[in-house]
Amino acid sequence: MRKPNIVIIVLDTLREDHAQGLDRLLDYGFVKYQNAIAPAPWTLPSHASMFTGLYPSEHGIHETKELRGEELTRYSRIRMNALEYNILQKYKDENYDTVLISANSYISPWAGFEASHNILIDFIMSTILTDDAMSIHTEVKKLGGSRFILYNLRKKNISKLLKTAQLYLVNYLKISPRLLSEYFVREKGGSLVISLIKTLRLEEPFFLFVNLMESHDPYFRLLEYRKFHCVVLKWLLTGSIDPQDRRFWRTYPQHAERAKRRAVELVTTILQKADRSNTLIIVTADHGELLGDGGLHHIYSLKDGNIRVPLYVKYPEGWKKKKQKTYIPLTDIPKILDPSTDTIGSDLAIAETFGVYYPDHLFQECGLGNPPTNLFYHKIRILGNKVDILFNKTLEQVEHAKGEQVQEVLRKLLH
Repeated sequence: MRKPNIVIIVLDTLREDHAQGLDRLLDYGFVKYQNAIAPAPWTLPSHASMFTGLYPSEHGIHETKELRGEELTRYSRIRMNALEYNILQKYKDENYDTVLISANSYISPWAGFEASHNILIDFIMSTILTDDAMSIHTEVKKLGGSRFILYNLRKKNISKLLKTAQLYLVNYLKISPRLLSEYFVREKGGSLVISLIKTLRLEEPFFLFVNLMESHDPYFRLLEYRKFHCVVLKWLLTGSIDPQDRRFWRTYPQHAERAKRRAVELVTTILQKADRSNTLIIVTADHGELLGDGGLHHIYSLKDGNIRVPLYVKYPEGWKKKKQKTYIPLTDIPKILDPSTDTIGSDLAIAETFGVYYPDHLFQECGLGNPPTNLFYHKIRILGNKVDILFNKTLEQVEHAKGEQVQEVLRKLLH
């Protein structure tokens, strides 16, 4: 049997109930699966689970009170390299041409997601982040603007200063419209990714992973980013949502629509380049987004809007379409790629959250002090045919439970 080409497309932050436009994929022979569940409500732990088949509590790549921001990214790189199995390494070992294109900086070699070819997109600017641009950005961030200039003047690094001036001028020209109007932030690199795929030489068999950010925030003009973060943090602390705060999410449907359109265009482009009879394609999302329906944003909540995601699969010719049990956790991605597996899913699925991933300084900048301990409790949502439980693992308490099998599942959970 020939090795199939593998393509995984993640539409970052696309809720299942806003994914209907993806049904256009059915015309390409995709199978639509119901009840797909993200293992975490945000990018990094969810992607780690998709790549490894492990839940966040198993692979350990998740937020804690001590581990957030850049520290968590560094830890992720160490953990991803230490784990025995991940699909990216598997296909590299099998001599696949592995390509990773991501508009989300978490899904990059910095966090341990490293293919043979890595292309990182700045989704705000819709530009490719080159090595020299990233190096300059890191140095400016570390030294500050004026110290960066003085340091490089002393070192007579004139070429670097000219490159820096060019980068910042280009960025200023690109970002200006996005500061003034939400309309200009709807494009977050998806068109650039499609253009790249058209020109990219994919050596078969290939493994291609793409993260698109069109359905991710910002859903508003960039000048309002700080207010947006403060609204989210205020909800986390108080549990209340001011009706006017929902305005930040009012254009989510338009951003989701663009994400779906870009996904279909991307699939079309790939199938024009590759042997469609021998190419397996998965289209899914890493998590959703709360739009005021019980919460805001995709942070420290396991409500349906955050964990129910779309899942479409096109199998190569000759592969049996895999049957599904009730729920399909995204930890089953490796099983979908395995031709020997007949059934995917489970009668139970879980999702986990360990706290907020925002750093303390954002709370402080919003005048909210430091985040309290109760924003870092480990919580588990358990979904099944006849059970729905939210369990606070840190306090060993049930926060919500309904269904005929609650007591049976709780007995297993607690013992």
